[in-house]
Amino acid sequence: MGDVYGLPDRESAAVALDRLASRMAHSNVPETRVVARTLRKEREGIPDWWRSSATNAILGGPDSVVQSIRRASRGFRNVGYFETMIFLRLGRLDFSAQSSLACATH
Repeated sequence: MGDVYGLPDRESAAVALDRLASRMAHSNVPETRVVARTLRKEREGIPDWWRSSATNAILGGPDSVVQSIRRASRGFRNVGYFETMIFLRLGRLDFSAQSSLACATH
């Protein structure tokens, strides 16, 4: 698969993906055949990367954080708490001014 992304243009990548999917479809490993079916299903979308060079990789980090919050949220009583935890973890909020205010008022 890495060889495909190293190709210079969309057309050569599409041909290489077709060859790769064909080889994988004839594998004795069932999981490899599943990947081959996915490649064929997404056959038009994968080579489109050469047009825009855009991926959804930037979503991987925040999604990982949300999934960890979801796993830890078994004790939350409602969706509002879950949403609050997501905002607190992903919002990168700066509470330094809030803590200095709290000290000044007491």
